[in-house]
Amino acid sequence: MKKLSFLILIGILVFGLASCSTSEPAAPEEAVVEAPAEEAVEEVEEAETEEVEAEPEPVTIAFWYPYGEGSWTGDFLAQKITAFNEANPLITVVGQSFEDYGSIVEGLQRSAAAEDLPGIASIAYGFDEYIVGSGLAAPVSDLFLAEDPAFLDDFFPTLIEATTVDGEVYGIPLALSVAQVFYHSDIFEQAGLDPANPPQTWDEFLQAAQTIHDELGIYGATFALDDMWIYEAAVRSNGGELISEDGTTALLDSEIAVDTLSDWATGVQDGVILYNADFFETLQTFGGQQVAMFAVSSYGTLIYRDIAPLVMAMPWPAGEGQEIKSPAGGNSLYIFGNNDAEREAAAKFIMFLSNAEANAEWAMNSGYLPTRNSSLEAMADFIEGFDNYQVAVNGIAGVVPAVQFPGENDPVIRQHIMDAIEAALLGAADAETALTEANVKINELISE
Repeated sequence: MKKLSFLILIGILVFGLASCSTSEPAAPEEAVVEAPAEEAVEEVEEAETEEVEAEPEPVTIAFWYPYGEGSWTGDFLAQKITAFNEANPLITVVGQSFEDYGSIVEGLQRSAAAEDLPGIASIAYGFDEYIVGSGLAAPVSDLFLAEDPAFLDDFFPTLIEATTVDGEVYGIPLALSVAQVFYHSDIFEQAGLDPANPPQTWDEFLQAAQTIHDELGIYGATFALDDMWIYEAAVRSNGGELISEDGTTALLDSEIAVDTLSDWATGVQDGVILYNADFFETLQTFGGQQVAMFAVSSYGTLIYRDIAPLVMAMPWPAGEGQEIKSPAGGNSLYIFGNNDAEREAAAKFIMFLSNAEANAEWAMNSGYLPTRNSSLEAMADFIEGFDNYQVAVNGIAGVVPAVQFPGENDPVIRQHIMDAIEAALLGAADAETALTEANVKINELISE
C-alpha cells in the first residue's frame, strides 16, 4: 500500500511538470523519477534484511558436570535441562556427566584441540586461574549484566572473588561446601566426652582423638584425602598459607604447614588417626563406627540426617587464637562455547539454573550450601531445627577463596603436595623432609 501511494505521487508530479514545461521536458522528468526509485529499492532491501536477521538459528550446547546419573544431583540437573529446553525451543542443552573435576579439566584440553568446546562446564574452586589462564573460558560480566544488572550482587562475595581474575568475573557459583568435622555422638559419650561440647581448637581435636583411642581402642579421627583440600583447610586455619600473597612462592616448608602435617602423621603412626587415601573406604569406615571423627566437607550433612541421626557436626577446629579459614568447596559454572551464539545460550541457561529458587532447591536436596543470599533466606524454615546444617551455614562466614597456583602446572603442583602428604602419613619420610622437597619442586614450576 505504501509503495502504491508512492508511485501515484510520482505520477502526479511528473504529469504536473510535463504540463508546465515549454522546452526540454526529458531532463527534469528523469531527475525527479530516478532518485525516489532508488530510495524505494533501498527501503525494500532494508526491510528484507531486517526480516532475515530477525530469525535466530537453533543452538546446541553441552553442559559438563561431575555428578553421575542416578544421583540426586545428576538427576536434578537433568530435570532442569529438560525444563529449560522445553521453554527455549531454539536452544538445546545436552548434559554430560564426568567422573570428577579432574576429568572435566582433561576433557576441556582435548575439546580445545578439536575446536569443539562445551558451552558450560562445572569447575572446582581453586582451578579458576588455571582455567582462565588457558584462554578457553569467556568472561561473563557483560553476558549477565545485559540481562540483569543486579544478577551478580546476590551471590556470596567471597565466591565471586574466587572466580574473578584481573577484574573480570568468569564463573557463576553453583555449589558450596565448607570444611567441618562429623562425629558419632554416642562414641563421644562412651569415651567420656561431652557430645554437646565438641573440640573447638586443633589441639583439642587431637586430644579428643587420643582420648577416644585410649578409652575405646578405635581410631579417634580420620581426614578426607581425595585431594589436598582438607590439608589446606587445616594449614590455613592454623594460621599458615600454602603460597605467598603475591602468588610467587610456595610456603609448604613453613613451620605451620610442617607442624600441621606432623601432628597428622604422628596420630597415624600411633594408631589414633586413620589414614586411607580412598575416600569411599574412609566414608564406610566412619559409617561403621570404626572411627569417631571425620574431617571432611559439609556435603554429607543431608546423608547423615537421613541414615545416621546420632552423627553430629562441629565447626572446623582452628588453631589457638586463629580464625577458621575454610577454602571454598564446590564449583562454579564457566562458559566456554565455540561462538557468540553458543555463549549467549549458555548464559541464558545459567541464569535459569542458578536463580534464587533453583539454588535453594539444589541446596536443600543435594547437601551443598546455597551460593546466594536470597536462596539462604528462602531456606529459613528448612534450616530451623536442623543443627548440623546450621553448623555448615555458620561456616560460610569463614569461607576464603581456595589456593591458586599460577601457570599451567597447577595439576602437577597439587600432585606434588599430595605426594608429600602421603609420604609423611605412610612414614616414608618425616613431614619436614617431604614438604621441603615438594616445596623446591613447586617453586621451580612456578618460576617457569
